[in-house]
Amino acid sequence: MPVPSVRLRLFILLFLLAIVPVYVVAQQSRPAPVAAPTPDLVNAKFKRDPKQAIDEEYTKKIKEYTTESFFLSPFVDYLPASTTVPTPSAVLGNIAGAPGKLPYSKEVHDYMRLLAKSTPRVRVMSIGTSEEGREMIAVAVASEAVLARYDANKANLEKLADPRLIKMNDAEALRLAAETTPVYYITGAIHSPESGSPTALMELAYRLAVDDSAYIRNIRDHLITLITPVVETDGRDRMVDLYEYGKKYPDRTVPNLLYWGKYVAHDNNRDAMGMTLKLTENVLGTYIDHKAQVLHDLHESVAYLYDNTIGDGPYNAWIDPILTNEWQMVGWHNVNEMTRLGMPGVFAFGTFDTWSPGYLMFIAATHNGISRLYETFGNGGNADTRERTLPPTQTSRTWYRQNPPLPKANWSLRNNNNYQQTGLLVSLGYFANNRRQFLWNFYEKSKRSILKATTEGPAAYVLPANDPRLGTQAELLRLLQKQRVEVSRAIGPFSVEVPVRPAAGGGRGGRGGGEGGDEAGAAVRRTEKRDFPAGSYIVRMDQPYSRIADALFDYQYWSPNDPQSNPYDDTGWTFPEAFSVQTIRVMDMQVLEVGVEKISGAVTAAGGVQRVDGGVAAAGTPAPVAAATTFAINHNADNAIFALRYRMPATDIAVAEEPFESGGMKFNRGSFILRNVSQADLHRETTALGLKVFPLASAPTVKAHPARAARVALMHTWTSTQTEGWWRIALDNVGIPYDYISTQEVSRDANLRAKYDVILFAPGGGSSQSIINGMPMWRGPIPWKNSPDTPNIGTYAQTDDMRSGLGLQGLMNLQNFVKQGGVYVGSVGSATFALENGMTHGVSMNTPGTGSRVVGSLLRTQLVDDASPIVYGIQDRLAVYSDSGQSFSVSATGGGGRGGGGGGAGRGGGAGPRATGRGLPDEVDSVQGRPALDPRFEAAPAPRVDAWAYALPTDEQLRSPLNIIPPQYRPRVPLRFADQNQLLVSGLLQGGGDIAQRPVVVDIPMEQGHVVLFANNPLYRGSTVGSYALVLNVIVNFDNLNAGRKVDVK
Repeated sequence: MPVPSVRLRLFILLFLLAIVPVYVVAQQSRPAPVAAPTPDLVNAKFKRDPKQAIDEEYTKKIKEYTTESFFLSPFVDYLPASTTVPTPSAVLGNIAGAPGKLPYSKEVHDYMRLLAKSTPRVRVMSIGTSEEGREMIAVAVASEAVLARYDANKANLEKLADPRLIKMNDAEALRLAAETTPVYYITGAIHSPESGSPTALMELAYRLAVDDSAYIRNIRDHLITLITPVVETDGRDRMVDLYEYGKKYPDRTVPNLLYWGKYVAHDNNRDAMGMTLKLTENVLGTYIDHKAQVLHDLHESVAYLYDNTIGDGPYNAWIDPILTNEWQMVGWHNVNEMTRLGMPGVFAFGTFDTWSPGYLMFIAATHNGISRLYETFGNGGNADTRERTLPPTQTSRTWYRQNPPLPKANWSLRNNNNYQQTGLLVSLGYFANNRRQFLWNFYEKSKRSILKATTEGPAAYVLPANDPRLGTQAELLRLLQKQRVEVSRAIGPFSVEVPVRPAAGGGRGGRGGGEGGDEAGAAVRRTEKRDFPAGSYIVRMDQPYSRIADALFDYQYWSPNDPQSNPYDDTGWTFPEAFSVQTIRVMDMQVLEVGVEKISGAVTAAGGVQRVDGGVAAAGTPAPVAAATTFAINHNADNAIFALRYRMPATDIAVAEEPFESGGMKFNRGSFILRNVSQADLHRETTALGLKVFPLASAPTVKAHPARAARVALMHTWTSTQTEGWWRIALDNVGIPYDYISTQEVSRDANLRAKYDVILFAPGGGSSQSIINGMPMWRGPIPWKNSPDTPNIGTYAQTDDMRSGLGLQGLMNLQNFVKQGGVYVGSVGSATFALENGMTHGVSMNTPGTGSRVVGSLLRTQLVDDASPIVYGIQDRLAVYSDSGQSFSVSATGGGGRGGGGGGAGRGGGAGPRATGRGLPDEVDSVQGRPALDPRFEAAPAPRVDAWAYALPTDEQLRSPLNIIPPQYRPRVPLRFADQNQLLVSGLLQGGGDIAQRPVVVDIPMEQGHVVLFANNPLYRGSTVGSYALVLNVIVNFDNLNAGRKVDVK
């Protein structure tokens, strides 16, 4: 059969598009169990159905609680009455948005279920639970007829979401688009202090189910509105506790919402890449499983409604351009309609860049849908009406905000609910009217994601089967599977062309921290043949969710010259680099011809006791080596090796301080040597962990020390727990037990060493002054306790008064803890705390000068002292997360460190340029009135000092050695930043000369203990798994951190 010409195919498509409305009208004219749908109302103004009664009392209160008439719209200035369907007041005791009432998550859910029992137009589905076991729900609202064919409709949507199911047939897609109802998913209350959306969504669900106006019927008949009214259910209930506490005790100071979810506060909206939180998994699962076209997240921080759907540049580099056009369509339409309704303060664009895919709503953007977000004006976690004053920056008129908010207004929760509902109803109506176009776009974006492999590329990513870090490789692939990305495994060995990169460059692209340019451009296009073994994983890009895989695995580059000078969040995140897993971006389409098997379950790494022949010994079978009682596990910084220490606490485990060989196998420093252990027990545990264990014919003669299961505490303040939550979830996921203690507990315990071996203090606890002093001691105590008044507070930590800090006594207790043999671990801010408060010597923190800039990027490092237990198993050139380019300097003298000179491209420090004087830069100055300097009086040139090192004391200094640190107590640098031209891995780096080569990790002995400091954040947002080992090595080797140390001769 001849293939139609391009022109003919285009004509067919246009013809089909033209007849679709006729086809739909014909379908709609058939009998239905409910009233016939109304025609599309593209330009129609909203108008209440005069035949439908209104709830007079509810409507009266809407107007009473709205502070100005222009904070209302025709959409929400009344509530339709129903004799069978209860209004939100049935649960709330008043209308939605009434002063004095914030409902708990269960109350919100109870009302939604009450709706579902009262009308066939509403369904409630449980979508999972939080870390604390609170339920999350999704509420579907549509006409009875639409919900009756929900499953059939979802089957149609599945075909549009995965065009492979219809063989990429555009005509079939057009037919499906004409008869399928799209899904618009709305989420609220992810940020717990932004407390208005649950009541708005309760009332919205009622309106959509009950209102008989033509506008609402059009939405109901042509759209499934899916609602998760409370995303962060744990934090919601704590927020309501605090609000009710403040109402009951108006003369007391109400604490800030210190804990939202179990782990994370505001950063719960930065988890859409790492997928570490239950709420993210549940929302993504709901979006994907219901094949939604939109994910619209509600926030509250900007007056009066900021539709940052459009956002500002730079846009994420991996999304489909169709999506960016959709953002413009829906965003500006929303602003126009709400402005036409007379509601002030509605705008779009703003300064929010749309680069990072870490936001919850961006799940849709990376999965072929439309991501949307509203910021409305909340009142800071309460339901009170308050006078609010705005600064000129928010009330001035700009090109994108022509009708700005008022400088001053009484603002109520009801006002907020009015704006939220009006904006949503405008958007739902627009989407219903244009559903065919959006469904067609949904199909097109899905199809183009599949075609990505053969258009812009890459064709695939390959993860070699011979990567030494197979456990972390499996963890990275499981993350892709959480994102619903298909993962395949090569059946046999294969070869493909792969890019050749310049050896001097950092990352795959060879990028340095220059001012722009494309120094790797030509090299990127050169390729070479590379062989991959059987069992290598292939993430093919010819699949619907290729874009999220590409966005996570590719490199990011944010130009220092970008017009957007204030990135909203991180600029680089390349997950294979942050996980330290080998991943190759393959443009060669031959990789798509490789025979593969699709992985159906979760990717796991092979583990267990290995036979001499390479097989695996089944649990309980005879030892692979007769009577073997000694085993070894190679240390490749897979986090599972640390978990084993705690899963088998009674096992005799030693840590090799040098590499060794046994039975033809090479083992790295830090490898575990296990003696006198049950092979069956060892096989069971290591199989579960994905660790390969090798029997040894005899114990190796390598120098080793015991690997003890350290007693760990994680210290927190009472001012902020945002960042340390990511440390807690990392330790929990790896399987490292710890006590969670506050600075107040440390201040009361003079014998910390009796309880703990390691105290971790994550970054983000505040300044040194606030850590020690705490909060102002004005007014009365501020309790954070579980009580009848606050039943959801105090789940993880409690105090009678949050105001007290560590205090000088607590600082002394920490210092004594270290001196008595304990280990203090600090990172970034908590490292600065140690430096500023006498816990160290010879080290200082550097922040980049005006010539350098880093914003949430991955930077390259280089091993300096691979004999340090802190870097056991770490591969050289590890990528670490840097928030703003901090580094250390070290010195052999007391106080802060100065280190060597600047860290240019391969240059160390040194004596620096000559002093000011006569002649050229390379000439010698001369003193007037005396002969040239006799060589006998010339001093020897100062030795070259690298930027990561310190200068040894001179004989002159040693004559008065009071300030000279004894050699055994001088700072040790295991890891430094790479040279400047290799420094950038992903993100934004400007300059970098005062960051390059500087220490990243320092280990400072203090009497019997150690202070270990990180200039990076090694446990960040669940995305830096490759650097977890830096902290975990400290834990397992806490009492032998001096292993391999070379002590200075003077």
